[in-house]
Amino acid sequence: MMERKIKLGIVGFGRIVELVHLPLIKRLPEIEVSGVHDITEQRQALAAKRGFHTLDSLDDLLASDADIILVSTPPNSHYAIANQALHSGKHVIIEKPVTVTYEEASSLLKTSEQVGRFVTVFQNRRYDPDFKLVKRVLDEGTIGDILFVERRHHMFGSGATFGVKSFHEGWRNTTEYGGGALFDWGVHLIDQLLQLKLGTVREISSFMHCYDWDQNQVDDYARANIVLDNNIILNMEVNFGSLAAAPMWVVGGDKGTVIVVSPSEAYVLEKGKQPEPLVLEPVSRESALPIYQSVCDHLLRDGPLAVTLPEAVDSMRILEEISRNRQSHRS
Repeated sequence: MMERKIKLGIVGFGRIVELVHLPLIKRLPEIEVSGVHDITEQRQALAAKRGFHTLDSLDDLLASDADIILVSTPPNSHYAIANQALHSGKHVIIEKPVTVTYEEASSLLKTSEQVGRFVTVFQNRRYDPDFKLVKRVLDEGTIGDILFVERRHHMFGSGATFGVKSFHEGWRNTTEYGGGALFDWGVHLIDQLLQLKLGTVREISSFMHCYDWDQNQVDDYARANIVLDNNIILNMEVNFGSLAAAPMWVVGGDKGTVIVVSPSEAYVLEKGKQPEPLVLEPVSRESALPIYQSVCDHLLRDGPLAVTLPEAVDSMRILEEISRNRQSHRS
């Protein structure tokens, strides 16, 4: 049994760490950040300015007394860093996507099992109010037997400006670093759809497209139609060229339909009746706290992890099958 303080090392001190991870970590007295490493001098200096102990190399961080390593770097580097961390005896938290290929994800799972260290993935969108509402409606059986689930995410632009200038502000627009609509947002949508646990995937058809505009190196549009073994259809669509307020969810059952218009507006629709409003939880920046809480519970009390590596491997298998179809639609 470990001591009450869990020492966390951070690889990659980008905006996602500052704005998303650290506010959660600071809520948990069981965790202390024991070291930070970033490959850019500017981000290292910023981490030091924030009061964190910085280390000049990944090797130094992995040789430290950290119990667990947060990998918050671009997706193309996730596998190598996580693999090295596991072989150094560290547990690992990885920003999504877990890796950029199914083969890498599977290899990471095998290594994790061999060295007896866990890997969890920061699938924070499992805790968004819209997903929790849909899950609750399905669990309650409000709309009967499910026929289909549609999940959309529309935005204008890739959000590439979220990247830090001292590294590569636009890495999300490059294939080299693992950018694109599918890996950036599709990974969230596929994870959510799989977490509904409606059946086993039987068939996947997909389409991906790169718009003719400035950020035209990676996919800006990804759509997948997934047929389950019980004939339920799951549809996923990510569109980085849309200013439209497309419905986030449309879920059809044999007794009614649920539509989630926005993070704060949803309805049940039944034939011949007025739409019935549904109440969503308030949006919170701390909604994904259960992921870090589960890490503490797992290390200190042998509790279950909120997000398991086999789940992330399964998502990567689906994402890769969706991605493979890209070649058949581009000459």
